[in-house]
Amino acid sequence: MTSVLCVGECMIELTHIDERTLRRGFGGDTYNTAVYLRRVSAQLGADLDVGYLSGVGVDHYSDAMRRAWKAESIADRALTLPGRLPGLYTIETSPAGERQFTYWRHGSAAGQMFRGNDWIRHVRGDLVHLSGITLQLMSWLSRDALLYRLHNLRAEGTRISFDTNYRPRGWASTAEAAAAMDELCEVAHVVFVSREDDEALHGARSADEIVARLRKLGAEEVVLRDGAAGAHVITGDDLEHIPAQPVARVVDTTGAGDAFAGAYLAARLAGEPPEQAGAVGNAVAAVVIQHPGALTPIDTALVPLSSH
Repeated sequence: MTSVLCVGECMIELTHIDERTLRRGFGGDTYNTAVYLRRVSAQLGADLDVGYLSGVGVDHYSDAMRRAWKAESIADRALTLPGRLPGLYTIETSPAGERQFTYWRHGSAAGQMFRGNDWIRHVRGDLVHLSGITLQLMSWLSRDALLYRLHNLRAEGTRISFDTNYRPRGWASTAEAAAAMDELCEVAHVVFVSREDDEALHGARSADEIVARLRKLGAEEVVLRDGAAGAHVITGDDLEHIPAQPVARVVDTTGAGDAFAGAYLAARLAGEPPEQAGAVGNAVAAVVIQHPGALTPIDTALVPLSSH
């Protein structure tokens, strides 16, 4: 069985239903990716063990979070930090489905864990997936230790997947974020990047220029998410454009990029070529944006027959 480990922070998610009502869930970029990777792989018939490595506390919400992982068939690889609590964020959406986040995560269990190095020895698997948000939680010492670990794992045959996911507030400067992410891209086999994030980090450029820069850093596979324009996927020398799937009404775009990444990885691990994996990613993202919050109901059909 192929083992996958997603690394990052899972938080309490509170979604505004109306002015007085919020719905509790759990989310976070790499956790969302883990969930969709596991769900889509099951719908594609791929046999994967998907684990999640994060920091949790000894409290009611941490217990509920871990039960949610179990319900999603996500293997619990979390480390427990007594006296620390999970981070929390709220989501408010505009009538067009665009979201606004507010975070309470300073001093969270995951944030505390990632500041040290003890967790790094638990990073292992046939595929390891991380993100820019994972990196921003770390000290520069822990980032260096992680890079050393990833280089060794890659030499042993582990494949590395990285989603840039840039959130400016988590970094001292844009330059620091760009440098840290480039170092990770140098060891990654697969890099996911959105046009919006890349423009914020490196300025406006064409799809060809974005992909060429990441390929030069060392990525074998580059996936450029381009919003309503769909996605661009490159392996070898060919850049393929995969159009987005139109939807009647966008409810909430939260988690769409994470869902795309999880679906893409699931399809690749199921043996699909990159362009077909991109089509599966677009199809799943189209389903996700028609539901509130990062995660659709657990029984939602994600992969239409025409997409695989």
